[in-house]
Amino acid sequence: MDPWMIELWKLRKEYPAPTGPAVIVKDFTLKVGTGEFVCIIGHSGCGKSTVLSILMGLSQETSGNVVVAGKEVTGPGRDRGVVFQSAALLPWMSVRDNLLLAIEPRNGAHTLDERGQLADRYLTQVGLDGLGHCMPEELSAGMRQRVGIARAFAVEPQVLLLDEPFSLLDALTRFELQDHLVQLCERTRKTVVMVTHDVDEALLLADRIVLMTNGPAATIGGIMQVPLPRPRIRGKILEHPAYYPARDQLLSFLESGTTLPDTKKEEEEEDDEAIYPTFTHDAHEHRDAL
Repeated sequence: MDPWMIELWKLRKEYPAPTGPAVIVKDFTLKVGTGEFVCIIGHSGCGKSTVLSILMGLSQETSGNVVVAGKEVTGPGRDRGVVFQSAALLPWMSVRDNLLLAIEPRNGAHTLDERGQLADRYLTQVGLDGLGHCMPEELSAGMRQRVGIARAFAVEPQVLLLDEPFSLLDALTRFELQDHLVQLCERTRKTVVMVTHDVDEALLLADRIVLMTNGPAATIGGIMQVPLPRPRIRGKILEHPAYYPARDQLLSFLESGTTLPDTKKEEEEEDDEAIYPTFTHDAHEHRDAL
């Protein structure tokens, strides 16, 4: 079986402008393994969401290739579950019906009762047990975003694509939903690509962190292999000796917004870690300390 669930090759996105094409992203090459959680971080306007939108099939790349589970992406598909900054629920439908709308076309759940059981199961997994009858307006912003996450999992996609799903929430709600996401992803082993501004969020969630240079014409400036063991428990990783060195390196990159020093180079150009510099630091030796 191909270990790569997602393959992005030399993505380029540009828009026409009076002075010539405005290049947003160029030469973006990345492979994501099956069951891997990858975060993309960078400053506002660097093209993170543009890359994710192309992967969702909502935007067409100017050049390059996008392959998910061995099939070229030509538009949106049920193989990709999506969570945006806001839950985007249909306000005239109950929470449960919003999930049923996503589940209904699936071949594996034929009857209304089976679909209802699936909806209730995913609502329970995000901490909304017994609230399926509520209308979206009756829920807080954090609860609505839980529904959005439950809906994305309920489709049972091969890939989850998350576009800053917690950025509009208060800190305590954000921490709670991050912990729920950690548990769901470790339970289901979904392949996940997430865009975020939050360095601590990326370190908590990701196996690798992709750092984008400042725009215009942004690209990958480096890739960090997160040196923290799983399962991830917030309190424990904050005490891990690798945490703060990794955090400092990420913040240092974001302050400069430029390509990292090339710390690792291989001959095989097909490997995205050979194309882009990879973070290394002494804290890696502590990876299994917990």
